[in-house]
Amino acid sequence: MILRTLAAGAVLVIASASFAVPAAASTGAAANPEIWSWGSIYSADRAGKAKGRVVLDRPGFVVSGKLYDFPGRKGCSWLAFRWVKASGGKGYKTYHSCSGTKPLSFALKTGYMLSIEGKVCRGTAGKVTGKCSGWEGVWSQGG
Repeated sequence: MILRTLAAGAVLVIASASFAVPAAASTGAAANPEIWSWGSIYSADRAGKAKGRVVLDRPGFVVSGKLYDFPGRKGCSWLAFRWVKASGGKGYKTYHSCSGTKPLSFALKTGYMLSIEGKVCRGTAGKVTGKCSGWEGVWSQGG
């Protein structure tokens, strides 16, 4: 009875190892970036929305996502990011969409950073005119 139990346990260990090894070998440690989701952030009038993810991979962070400009609303949606770099510097980037139907996809390479915040506003095709959300945390070191 003991031998049968040991043999069954050995089969389970060997079977689970054979499934785990090819998956780990094919992806490798460098191909497994850390990923965090953020959003949804809405403009004050709820006519614009942004959401996405932050990926830590070499050589730093990439913030990606989609900016939505909901149909039937006058104006455009704007997304602004501000971040603090690990070197002590600061960064700022904006995106806008006047589509009303198709979300704008974006990917922002920030390098290594300590934190990043975003806000969604309304505006024209050329500038922000108001109806902004507050700055909301997208990612920060240590949670």
